[in-house]
Amino acid sequence: MQRRMISYSMMVCGVLAMVIGFALLPLPASSTAAPALQPSPRPTIPPVTVLPASSPTSVPMGRVTGTIIDLRTHAPTANIAVKIGDAVVYSDANGNYDRWVESGFYTLELQLSSDQGSPAQAPLTIAVGPGDTVIAHLFFTSTAPSEPAFTVEAPTAVPTAAPVAVAPDIPAVIPPKLPYTGVAAGDKAVPAATSDQQPAQLPRTATTSPFNTQFWFVVGFLLLAGGLGLQFWPSRRRATPTPADERLLAELLSKPPRKDDEELLRSLLEGKEKG
Repeated sequence: MQRRMISYSMMVCGVLAMVIGFALLPLPASSTAAPALQPSPRPTIPPVTVLPASSPTSVPMGRVTGTIIDLRTHAPTANIAVKIGDAVVYSDANGNYDRWVESGFYTLELQLSSDQGSPAQAPLTIAVGPGDTVIAHLFFTSTAPSEPAFTVEAPTAVPTAAPVAVAPDIPAVIPPKLPYTGVAAGDKAVPAATSDQQPAQLPRTATTSPFNTQFWFVVGFLLLAGGLGLQFWPSRRRATPTPADERLLAELLSKPPRKDDEELLRSLLEGKEKG
């Protein structure tokens, strides 16, 4: 009976220790949801009032195009000014010019500078109708380039100065020899540890308590295991009375007790009650 009470007490203490260990477990941090982003308010756009515009009167148009050709090189020439009536256009990289004009009569002529040359034809008079394309090629003669005069000069030797050796500057004060900062170990000198070397083990800065969650779990497990082992461990059974003892007891009870027999009877009765 006493062993059973001890085993029950150990199991109850083990359960309490494990409950304390569960209570000391760190709780997960509650994450607060970020507020939903709201779109920025857009500025109010005032309505735009569109006024009806009067339709313009359509004017019939025509096209004037052609190529500017140099008679000296027999090739189209770029960047040549062409006067079409009062408008002036320039030929493109391929020597072509193009212009949309209103219907009517126009005079075409080249406007050349003194460096570009002189026209090879008189001004042309053309008639442009609605939707017509008039092609008129214009010719001019460019100025021939003058041949440059080449002069050959004899090379002249340029004297070169001989290199001059410059001695390095010697400081006026020579600094003394720096002291040795190594640590002597026996006959060999061991240099002092530099800041670049990393320590073999980082120092432990966390604060630990001896009665943490792991401690209470271990204590609770040991108490539970001890209580269960004590509960189911086989107990030593006491010796049962033999038939000879039973017969002796019956004989003593049937006869009047004597003084010597009373002590023997008392010992037999106590042994039976304990059994």
